[in-house]
Amino acid sequence: MSTRVDLSAVQTEYRLCYVRTPWAWFTRIPLDQQWGEHWERAPYMREAGLPYADEAGQILKVGFDGPLLSPEEGEHAHPYSVQEVNAKQASWLRTESYLGGPTIHIMAGVTLRRFMELVELAGGTVYAPLGWGELPGLRVASSTGR
Repeated sequence: MSTRVDLSAVQTEYRLCYVRTPWAWFTRIPLDQQWGEHWERAPYMREAGLPYADEAGQILKVGFDGPLLSPEEGEHAHPYSVQEVNAKQASWLRTESYLGGPTIHIMAGVTLRRFMELVELAGGTVYAPLGWGELPGLRVASSTGR
């Protein structure tokens, strides 16, 4: 049995504000107002805390997989702070093409819908936690997977 969550009600309402593989956090407030502990420090993977949620439903967290690299990984690795990544000085996630193909960049502020499209384009999958079915406006349908 599998559960499918209809995310259409929130796909454009939430924007990417933080990534710590294999998780991505999205916020409903403007990126320059979203904050977390030590978001001004680099490298963010070692220094920064998770996003603060001052109100219910402010933050959504999804899981993802695929050949995506954080700012601190790969050939073009650099130690950015969350504040710098959210100011679009680097992408939250990217692919690296060793054969000259196109590179995918997932920038801060992309909608949940665009995030899902880009992760899929990179060959990955996005996973919504089961608790999402309790959010207003979402519909959850169970189905049997055979």
